Amino acid sequence: MNNSAVIAGTAAVTDEWLEAPWARAVICCIADPAADLDFTVAHGWPEWMPLDNVQADPFARLKLGRWLLRGQTDEPSAIICAAAAPRSRLSFLPAPDAVRLMSLAGAWVGAPGLTGLLRTTDIAEVRAALGEEAVAFASQAALLPRPTPKLMSALGASDIAAAPSALLQCGAAMFGLAIGGIPQMLRTRLGLRRPAPIWATAVENCRDDNAGEDAFHAMRRLVRRRMPIWSHWFS
Repeated sequence: MNNSAVIAGTAAVTDEWLEAPWARAVICCIADPAADLDFTVAHGWPEWMPLDNVQADPFARLKLGRWLLRGQTDEPSAIICAAAAPRSRLSFLPAPDAVRLMSLAGAWVGAPGLTGLLRTTDIAEVRAALGEEAVAFASQAALLPRPTPKLMSALGASDIAAAPSALLQCGAAMFGLAIGGIPQMLRTRLGLRRPAPIWATAVENCRDDNAGEDAFHAMRRLVRRRMPIWSHWFS
């Protein structure tokens, strides 16, 4: 994505929009899609230019981003317009925080089963998948309102207690449902992030679904409880 494309995409943006707390994240998403790249998705990139070196060089990373998005025809303005919807703004969370939110969502969905694992050796598997914060959150999550049957059905989570290793994937699916329908160009960018399997699940679920509102309200509660720095994005 070159500078002229970014300028063209932002030409109609008002000063009020540019002052919004998520505006910087949106512009960075447009201009620097390779910032959180999972190297496994960069098929065909020349071996003589190591990707970790490219990641460390902002100018080289922008070139990599243009290469990754070759063939994309959507206008940057479509991504800017997506930021008008509170649900879509989840797309612009910093990638590490977004994965952290997915982990917390997985802990919330699987809380009843997780609380029974807290004093067993099986908890090591869950800790490896979700991280220490999500495991510590499980006892609190069990006290929160439970997912609606509609949301559980959309997530395919009926057997989640028997498969704790699937909790992060479940959280990623909920993240995608919460975002809802977004432009293909934005979906492509999310699919470039690491870890690729988790983001692939999120992208697959970025659709208009009757459980999406339930997923979004749940994600917003988690943001307010555990990640308040971002909570004002979704009001």
